[in-house]
Amino acid sequence: MTDKASLRTQMLAKRAAIPSATKLEAAAAIANHFADHPYLTYSRSFAGYYATRNELDVLPIFNRMSRFTKVMSLPITQLDSRLLLFRRWAPGQPLELGPHGIKIPPADAEAIIPEIILVPLLAFTPDGYRLGYGGGYYDTTIKELRKMQNPPLFFGVAYTQQEVVNIETEPHDQKLDGILTQDGVSMF
Repeated sequence: MTDKASLRTQMLAKRAAIPSATKLEAAAAIANHFADHPYLTYSRSFAGYYATRNELDVLPIFNRMSRFTKVMSLPITQLDSRLLLFRRWAPGQPLELGPHGIKIPPADAEAIIPEIILVPLLAFTPDGYRLGYGGGYYDTTIKELRKMQNPPLFFGVAYTQQEVVNIETEPHDQKLDGILTQDGVSMF
């Protein structure tokens, strides 16, 4: 079994090597799969992320869903907590540069708890575990929000090439509810 640090390095390189045309096709495909999946398309709200470091771009999902009355949001990293905050945002609205160099909604944007949260990742397993960047933000957020009476569903977003057989897990690692790739949606 490969340790997490080595796997992160390997998966960052693997994701970076995906051709640009494949990345664009994958982004369009996941928007279609999101729109066609009943759990995803019929949710009243969702959170995505602003793609960095060759992550699969979810902005086509935002663009497609902006035609409906769906509440959309992006995550905010809080400086005093590992818990992500989700602020309302839609295409065309302003963004600011956040503490980690990622674009985020302005501080006066409404905070919400979305029904669906799209989670970026470096690798995922067939049983729903994910490998992130190691900051613990999503694991902390998933664990905390799952304490709610009606918790959000957490869907990893990845290229199919990011699937691995196994990831070394630790007690704090949280399973995803599903995965969204260019090949479709899988529930765990």
